[in-house]
Amino acid sequence: MSFSDFKIETFHGDDGAEIRYVDVGSGKVMLYIMGFGSSIESQAPFIEAMQEKGRIIAFDQRAFGMTPAFGEMGIHQSARDAKALLKLLKLEEVTLFGYSMGAAVIFSFVNQFGTDGLSGIILGDMSPKLINEGDWKLGLYQGWYTREMFNKDLELIHTDYKRFALMVAEGLLFKNYPENVRDFSGTAEEIRKRILDKRNDLIAQALIQGMVDIGEEHAKANYYYWETMAGSDFRDVLSKIDVPTIILYADPGSGYCPATAEYMESQIPGAVRIPIYGCTHMAAAESPAQWRGCIVEFAYNEKG
Repeated sequence: MSFSDFKIETFHGDDGAEIRYVDVGSGKVMLYIMGFGSSIESQAPFIEAMQEKGRIIAFDQRAFGMTPAFGEMGIHQSARDAKALLKLLKLEEVTLFGYSMGAAVIFSFVNQFGTDGLSGIILGDMSPKLINEGDWKLGLYQGWYTREMFNKDLELIHTDYKRFALMVAEGLLFKNYPENVRDFSGTAEEIRKRILDKRNDLIAQALIQGMVDIGEEHAKANYYYWETMAGSDFRDVLSKIDVPTIILYADPGSGYCPATAEYMESQIPGAVRIPIYGCTHMAAAESPAQWRGCIVEFAYNEKG
């Protein structure tokens, strides 16, 4: 099975939005909530692999992939859309898996709806608070991302989206080593060249294609996704996660640091953190066998 073989279905959000989704496989159920810029098409290899182990459901968030922009957008609305889909399909005993921004959607889901009907949660390489301020240094870019940078990013999304997205890409693609200290300087084309001079593999190319080289509608919508994701503080939500939870994280990482996962493990009752060694934030692509194996074992109770 490939993306072209998927049966694309439609459900409606609480405001009537038409949202595209796939529902493949059978057995134990996992709802996959994707990250910033990802779509059913870009995640087709992962979805294909999971449907051989159990049932996986995934939807294109508003303005992503096949779902048009409509109404309110951002992680809080994506959480409500996830709830609407679970209600439509009358699903209980579901594992929620969120990678990167998808994990932030799960934080918002738990904050809005609790954990009734969930059998478990998988959080993939994310922080509950991206802005580093005060004593909090476990957010984005290992403590580098400040509120001033957040405010500038929101302006930049409107004025020079590609430069904004390339700065994010650069922050995610290189391991947390001293020689990779964050730069954030240069024009969009200078940043693109700097990235590809250091890392011109399929992973870097796919990230740039999915997050940078996108249509105007998607780029405009990303303002709301970034505003709600990077502007939220979900630290108080962690203690409300009362179902079995694993935290997959990259070590040494890039977007976040291993200490962020340690903090989350300490705040979520009974959570277990699992490192994916030698990886950046792109661990799902850099170490797919380990990443997928951990997910299969937890969500489907089967060795990957």
